[in-house]
Order: sequence, then C-alpha cells, then structure tokens
Amino acid sequence: MPARELFPVVGDWAVLAGDDLIAVLPRASAVRRGRGPDDVRGEVLAANPDVVLVVLAFSPDLTPEPVERMLALAAASGADPVLVLSQVDLAPDGAVLRSVLADLAVLAENCPGTPVVGVSTVPGHPGEAGLPRLRRLLPVATTAAVVGPPGSGKTALVDALAGTGSGSGLVLLPGGGVLLDTPGCAAGEPGTDADWLAERYLTRTRAASRARWRAGPRGGRRPLAGGA
Repeated sequence: MPARELFPVVGDWAVLAGDDLIAVLPRASAVRRGRGPDDVRGEVLAANPDVVLVVLAFSPDLTPEPVERMLALAAASGADPVLVLSQVDLAPDGAVLRSVLADLAVLAENCPGTPVVGVSTVPGHPGEAGLPRLRRLLPVATTAAVVGPPGSGKTALVDALAGTGSGSGLVLLPGGGVLLDTPGCAAGEPGTDADWLAERYLTRTRAASRARWRAGPRGGRRPLAGGA
C-alpha cells in the first residue's frame, strides 16, 4: 500500500509502473478544506485546477459569512475563483434576483477580478442564459474544480456544462477542458470542522482587501476609519 501522501485525488497527475503508483506529481494548485483543529494541512478536494467554480444555491436569505469563507477557500487554492449563483429559477422575481446578485458582487470584491454568474439548469428558464457565459469563462484546456455545500446544485451544473449525466469526479467538457466535481463542502458554515481552515484563509483575504483599500487609487494612502 502506498504511503498516505501518495494517494492521488481528482485532478492529480501521477507516475505509474504497470498497476503500481510510483509518485504523485507536485500540484500547481489545490482546493483544501479543514478536517479538524489538529490537522494543519487540511484535506485536498481537487488538485491542479485553473479555475474554481464556487456554487451557491439561490436564496433571498444568503448571508455574507458562508459566501466569504467559500470564496476564501477558492482564492487560497492558487486558482481563479468564479462565484456561481445556481437555481436562480427559485427567485420569486427579477428584482429579488438582481438584489442577491448585487450583494454577491460586493462580497466578490474581496477576491478582485472574481466574476459572478447566475445560472439555471431548468430548460427554457431565462437563467439558462448564464450557462453560455459560464462556458466562456472556461477556455479550451481549462481544468475547473466545482465546489459548494450539499444541495447547491453542483451536480446539475456539471451535467449541464458537460451536456450529459456525469456520475464521476472528473468530467470532460465538449471542445476541451475538464471539470473536477467534488463532494459537498460545508466549509462556509461556522462550527464545522472545515471552518477553521476557511476562517484562516478568510482572515488573509480580508487583510489583503484592507491593504488595497488603504493604498487607495493610484497608490495614494488613505487613513483607516477612526484615523488609525
């Protein structure tokens, strides 16, 4: 049996000799979640993604903390985050949907350059228009990890992007590219074992955001609130 550090995860590149696993190649990026306060390394959910799709189901009651934590885990992976609001067909009207998307766009500013895309996988729903936009964010040969809490609609989104039912952790996209589907990740929920790792990453992104705010436009420094 190989040593624990040799066990590959979805997205890993490995060296084989026949049926024997010889080595797992170094990872360029990795999505991790915590497994408890005594595990400082965390659990790798997906290896070598270029993009991380953070999938959250529509709710008029979305709160900032879970969104920020999931975005922080994605940004800490070394890949480019994309925030996906799924199941937008559940929105009671366009005004509510636009309000939620606007709130997510503000939260996404903690990870500069993060797109926010609303999608629906219900045939004929206007939210289907989000799927082509999302595909444009996944160029040919892109490896994208799909993460989100249970019930967020990850599997339906993967199937819609792939054009077929997947039932697999690694899904080929039409025209090139790969999706890395991951288990439901509750890292955004306070009090979970994964929360400590998400909180650590979130602290870093908030610190970076404050530094950018202090620097201000054109590099001019601005005072913190209260003159600190």
